[in-house]
Amino acid sequence: MQRLLNTLIRHVAGGMTLLLLSVSSASAVPIFNPTTSHWYDIVSSGANGAWDNAEANAILLGGHLVTINDAAEEAWLRANFGTSTRYWIGFNDAATEGTFVWSSGETPGFTHWNSGEPNNAMPPPRGEDYAVLNWNTSTGAWNDWDHNRSDFSNISGIAEWSVPAPTTLSLLAVGLAGLGFARRRRVRT
Repeated sequence: MQRLLNTLIRHVAGGMTLLLLSVSSASAVPIFNPTTSHWYDIVSSGANGAWDNAEANAILLGGHLVTINDAAEEAWLRANFGTSTRYWIGFNDAATEGTFVWSSGETPGFTHWNSGEPNNAMPPPRGEDYAVLNWNTSTGAWNDWDHNRSDFSNISGIAEWSVPAPTTLSLLAVGLAGLGFARRRRVRT
């Protein structure tokens, strides 16, 4: 039983190491929002600053680029991540021009476009497909933008994910640890 428990602990520790390695794509300490019960963190958009890279890094954390559901969540993001730094968010029309969707799959509802946006400005040849928070630093209003534009400067994204439900393996680990402690206690008495 002790050997099984030790093996299980090694496997759980190995899994935690992989988890820690995967969050290396994040660049800050995750922040928990008690109102949404979600975690948020800044993620890199890579050397070229592409939205796709930021989204891939958000997925590595177990989520997507942030879905902003209302003005209160946007205000919370700006209070915690800044009002002047631009960030990629999960809103995009990459699949169908003019039809914006959240990368999380949530139904679009709240938007906060800057005046005249989205405008799909050219160049690049395909226009602008990805939303940016804090385009207007006074209001936080959004713009559609693309990393291929000549006026682009590399920006990061904000990832959002929920607290994962306990997995079978973690529940098994807790149960076996409890059995090990109970057995140890019975042996001593």
